[in-house]
Amino acid sequence: MRKIAVLMGGGKGTRFWPMSVEAQPKQFLKITSGKSMLQETAERIKPVVGEENIWVVTTSSLAERVKRELPFIGDRIIEEPFGRNTAPAVLLSMRVLVEKYGDFNVAFLPADHHIRPAEAFAHQVEACFQAAREEIVTIGIPPSRPETGYGYIKVEKNSSRTIGGFTFYRALGFTEKPSLERAQEMLKEGNYFWNSGIFVWNAQIFLQKLAKFSPRFYNIYEEMGRRDLVEVYRRVEPMPIDKAFMEALPYFLMSRAEFSWSDLGSWHSLWEVLEKDARGNVIRGDATLHETENTLVMTTKKTVVIGVDDLAIVETPHGLLVMRRDASPHLKKIIEKEVNKNDKMG
Repeated sequence: MRKIAVLMGGGKGTRFWPMSVEAQPKQFLKITSGKSMLQETAERIKPVVGEENIWVVTTSSLAERVKRELPFIGDRIIEEPFGRNTAPAVLLSMRVLVEKYGDFNVAFLPADHHIRPAEAFAHQVEACFQAAREEIVTIGIPPSRPETGYGYIKVEKNSSRTIGGFTFYRALGFTEKPSLERAQEMLKEGNYFWNSGIFVWNAQIFLQKLAKFSPRFYNIYEEMGRRDLVEVYRRVEPMPIDKAFMEALPYFLMSRAEFSWSDLGSWHSLWEVLEKDARGNVIRGDATLHETENTLVMTTKKTVVIGVDDLAIVETPHGLLVMRRDASPHLKKIIEKEVNKNDKMG
């Protein structure tokens, strides 16, 4: 059966301002290598599905940029009129692909995650495709700390089995971003995993379960084939596919990740994955640091930093950011407020 990968490339990346702006959101940034995150995502999945079976779902305003980033993509771009989170993006993708192919297996992959090594990821997604012949599948990340910024997947203890050389569990549901106290409890309980946002399923199984367990969104899927798409998007509630579909399922399969993963959802998470000097600093650009530790500096101008610790300092032609590395939730709120007010920041 045909295996397809859909790269979800329509996000704004507001937590990466001022490097990520409306015209160049996070998935187009070259921040962990000489390639953009979208290009890296395509390269990781290419050995599994083949170049000809890679698709991208994104907003119409970013479609031309996707074509420049991925010259091989051709007409395999699914264009949303505007962003409404991942649930409408997934439903529109399924609508287009079902009309073109009928039945198939598909993996939905965020286009802005940092994953190493690529070979381990490819082998694990291949195993997920095997498991998707019978059930909806996702990948869970073993938690390394009581993180309050991620969603969690709860699995049934003693339910593990091996498919394609990887461990799968019967998963019972999601827990949204918990309090610190609850995150600490889940870490101790040992049967909770971070939600990677990676989903794999068979098209017909997906449609059957969508109709049964999430009829409201199944109706939206149907409307996408009958009504004007802009009209549908204006009326649809912005929602992640996790809440619109996955949370409605009584159970699904979760594969325990055997690769290193970060959603790069903040400057702090970028600092975590990049190579540091002896004092824990990450420096990109012409910067001199003195009596400074555990600080991220990315700049296009000569920059001097003295006597501070644990900061993110990012300078681009779009603006200057100076903040504690762990203050990203505040950054997102401030930038989104400025977007609504001025629509010049991204």
